[in-house]
Amino acid sequence: MKIEILWLLNLQIIYIYAMNCKEGPQCLMTRSHKMKTADCYNREFREFPQCLTSDVEVIDLGYNRIRKITRSDLSKFSSLKFLYLGDNLISKLDKDLFEDAYRLTTLDLSLNAIVTIPPSIFHLPYLNSLYLKQNLNIDIVQAVEDASPVTSPLIQIDISKTTDIENPTNFPNFGLMPLLTTLNVTGNFYFNVTPGLFMGLCNLQKLINDNVTVAFNDTCDCWRLNYWLETRGIQFTRFICLIAESQCSVTLNDEDLQLFSQCNIQFEAIKRSNLLKSICIGVGATAAVIIILSFLIFLYCRKNRKHKNKQTKTLESIGDDSPLRRKTVENIYK
Repeated sequence: MKIEILWLLNLQIIYIYAMNCKEGPQCLMTRSHKMKTADCYNREFREFPQCLTSDVEVIDLGYNRIRKITRSDLSKFSSLKFLYLGDNLISKLDKDLFEDAYRLTTLDLSLNAIVTIPPSIFHLPYLNSLYLKQNLNIDIVQAVEDASPVTSPLIQIDISKTTDIENPTNFPNFGLMPLLTTLNVTGNFYFNVTPGLFMGLCNLQKLINDNVTVAFNDTCDCWRLNYWLETRGIQFTRFICLIAESQCSVTLNDEDLQLFSQCNIQFEAIKRSNLLKSICIGVGATAAVIIILSFLIFLYCRKNRKHKNKQTKTLESIGDDSPLRRKTVENIYK
């Protein structure tokens, strides 16, 4: 009796859940670059959709009315790689929000009202693209400090338009981030800027710093930073210096150069590790092919041996002078 009641209750729950999934805004399920994608862009969602399948790899919830997201909203998506939450009304992110989203490679939280971000974002093991632009007064400096050292393999970060003239901040000290190639700080207001803040970004290729207002600790640091970025071949907009170049030395101090050297050492170690992984994968694949071929050859030889044994037994049962025996012998030794 109890089992029947539980069964009926489960059916009722499933029915209610199915009905709820049919009501309200819906996501369009597609495949993008061979990945299962939930296109929920601009569909008037006010909360995270609860009816998406757990195997979805891309979720685009941009341009909706979502105010809050919890860990339970994301926990079931074990394959989630791309999460777009730009242009919503999110103001707070719980510290444990991304604890289960360890496969994320791209996270877009742009155009929200976020003030604090969980440091765990900077420890996601596969995250390479992070977009936080136009979250005015978001405390990136504190988040990076709390997360230090950053372990995510970030390649590009967009923190453009996250400060204003009334609320300038320190430039974030990212520490050692040897894989970072693109950093967007457009439209921000910073003070306490030093060349040393860029020494841990030894693989930086593009600094997008249009309309940035900065205050350097040492007025000559402006020339030092311009010189350093130019000699490294980095794309950027030259900082406007308030002192003549002739009055400054562009030589960096030993501490900054040591940090740059440490970054390069770490970058080379990562390259060697990735190369070793590629070799191991290649060797493993080759070994697998050899094993499969060996097994197929073994099966072929075994089948051929059984066939010959069968013919031999047939031969033994036939008389020596039989025409059938002569024909069978010919077949065996062909």
